[in-house]
Amino acid sequence: RLDTFLNKQLSSSYFSYRDLFAMLVPLILDQFFINFINMLTTAMISSSSQESVSAVSLVSPLYMMIFAVFNAISAGGTVVVAQYKGRGNEDKVKISAGQVVLSSFILSLIASLVLIVCSKPLINFMFGAAEPVVLAKAADYLVGVAISLIFLSIYMGGFAVFRGIGETKVCLHLTMIINLIHLGGSILFLNVLKLDIVGTVLSLNLARFIGAAVSMWILLRKKSSFHISLRHIFHLDLSILKSVMKIGLPFGLEQVFFNGGSMLVQTYVVFLGTISVAANAIANSAVSILYSSGLAVATLAITVVGQCIGAGDKKLARHYGSRMIWLGTAITILSLVVFLPLMPFILKLYQAPPETLHMIYLLVFTAAVPMPFFWSMSNVMPAVLRSAGDSLFGSVISLITMWAVRVGLGYVIALPLGYGVQGVWICLGIEWAVRTVIFRLRYRSDVWLHKHTID
Repeated sequence: RLDTFLNKQLSSSYFSYRDLFAMLVPLILDQFFINFINMLTTAMISSSSQESVSAVSLVSPLYMMIFAVFNAISAGGTVVVAQYKGRGNEDKVKISAGQVVLSSFILSLIASLVLIVCSKPLINFMFGAAEPVVLAKAADYLVGVAISLIFLSIYMGGFAVFRGIGETKVCLHLTMIINLIHLGGSILFLNVLKLDIVGTVLSLNLARFIGAAVSMWILLRKKSSFHISLRHIFHLDLSILKSVMKIGLPFGLEQVFFNGGSMLVQTYVVFLGTISVAANAIANSAVSILYSSGLAVATLAITVVGQCIGAGDKKLARHYGSRMIWLGTAITILSLVVFLPLMPFILKLYQAPPETLHMIYLLVFTAAVPMPFFWSMSNVMPAVLRSAGDSLFGSVISLITMWAVRVGLGYVIALPLGYGVQGVWICLGIEWAVRTVIFRLRYRSDVWLHKHTID
């Protein structure tokens, strides 16, 4: 019965349900692995001191604004590669791969230099209300993260290509390599050598350097199932770059302003005290485990729907778009059932003081309640729209809801109304609900199916 049901719901002339799960399972393991290792490293930083985890949480939105640029190129590259793959144009797939790697690398050099030079002024300007020790650690962490961006850009370029062609097992292997090295380095530099923030930076750079090297080795190796040559990287193709940027630029601007909003939230959370800052950071880390499988479905949607669009089958693209939402909801509910009972054991890893731990539980519960109802439609659906080239609409809506609800309403509930950091998390659920309504209407309109991305 299960086989018949899955065949009816997920199989088609392009993909069987077994094909989809063969791609999805590595993506789930990939996302889970990333978030689990991040959770462990955050726990190790937290065990060093509350000031250290606060410093990392303050820098994260600023770093994510820069990371958004590379993520945008990666997302645009994945869509373009997937559509050319669906069309069966292997040469264009390889040229697209080279353009993604090259553009990411050039932008990383510029971003890294700016962040290194401006690290202390930026931290002092944005988070001057924080304790001096937190500010000093945040500046050191920002410099280290800026250097790692160079390696990360190469790694993400390769990642975008592998996801676009559906080689999710390669993505999983890369993720395992980079995160196991990061975990091992964190244990060595944080727990053994007691290097605190410097140890975190060393571990991050080591892991991303090796990840970049392995990614390029796989792309350039002639024995790989998919490989490119140096001419694909160093030959500038403006038409393909235009297609990548057409998808990536709106998404990149969305992520920049989205993380700018998160950074603004951090600036008023700072006024609630170090305990609130630390609880917010740890809760974000722990909750990421709950939606990591849903993010895997969003990634799968880009590959599957993108290839259907590339093949010119809009009816099937719409069919798989709705199935991705259904799949995202089912997997999110399953994650909640599995991981919520384990949360007491997970949170013990952070060794947070009792007053911080109580607040963390409150924030996790606040996020978990609306998640089964609104998370998938508000987070998987933008990926479905983007895979067809409808990137601008999703970006604009995400920005408006972020700034109006999470930033604006969040400030009112957190400070004037006195709900503290929980007020920000209440607004997170409200934001998901608003996005769900808007994206559902956009999907039903079929406007997204008539966008033009590749030549």
